[in-house]
Amino acid sequence: MAKIGQTIREIRAIKGLSQKQVYAGIVSRSFANRFENGANDIQAEKFLKILDNLGISPSEFQYINNDYQLSSIEQMLAKINYLYDTHAFQTLATWLQQHKTDHNLQIQIVIGYAEVLLSAYSYHQFPLSKNMQLIVQHLLNEKSWTLQEIKMVNILIPIIATHKQFKISIEAITRRVEQNYQLYLTKYADPFRIYNELLNYYGVVFQNYLNIKDYKAAYDFKSKFLLDENLLDWNARVTQQLWLAIWELYFGSYNNGKSTLEKIIDFKKIFPTSFALNINAIVDIRLKDALTYRHA
Repeated sequence: MAKIGQTIREIRAIKGLSQKQVYAGIVSRSFANRFENGANDIQAEKFLKILDNLGISPSEFQYINNDYQLSSIEQMLAKINYLYDTHAFQTLATWLQQHKTDHNLQIQIVIGYAEVLLSAYSYHQFPLSKNMQLIVQHLLNEKSWTLQEIKMVNILIPIIATHKQFKISIEAITRRVEQNYQLYLTKYADPFRIYNELLNYYGVVFQNYLNIKDYKAAYDFKSKFLLDENLLDWNARVTQQLWLAIWELYFGSYNNGKSTLEKIIDFKKIFPTSFALNINAIVDIRLKDALTYRHA
């Protein structure tokens, strides 16, 4: 607790706020002095009010309190996603080997997440390791998800699509995803970039429908991508246009869809490392598969 009080004092000094401005109506001045010197604990409710007066979120406070570092689990997830997005699969496999025997439950869940990413990228069918099963059960058994689970839920789709022992449909997962995502959206803003995660999830589901040739479900899925553009950042807008263009390849104007995809690829060349999606690979596959579908 000593470190927490000291961090509050540092933030207060950075913002040029007095103790009275931060603590008035919450704790006494003497308590505030002892708290900032590490001598007092503080109730969670009062602590959150202090953060409100400082104008910072609990997550930002945790980051500052951790010497401007993410938590160890968040660092692991960030590294895994970076290695996957940049196709550094050998480095990711090495990381897995280094952590595979860890007995910490949260780390085992993260390991399962990494194993699914690697396996789903390389194989249409793959066995489930102990850690993979752990993360699937964790996601399926939880009634609601935090941001950490929301960012992992995409991996359920390739597993549920290829492992019939899980008695839940992709449609049911999608309903749960949408219910949980709504909890993190506000009327005028997307503070946690939930729309980015939602579009990525919809893209995984849409591609799964195309892969299993459930074209009726894929056709009906277009409306999912029609999110309010005013709440999307530029990365999400590109992702949105990508999936709508692929929908056009199959069910609308092939030429219009192809033209949009060519523009997206040209735009991507300006930012060659800025997109998590492997757009070129997706486009190559879908251009060919859409023609096959149309000529069938």
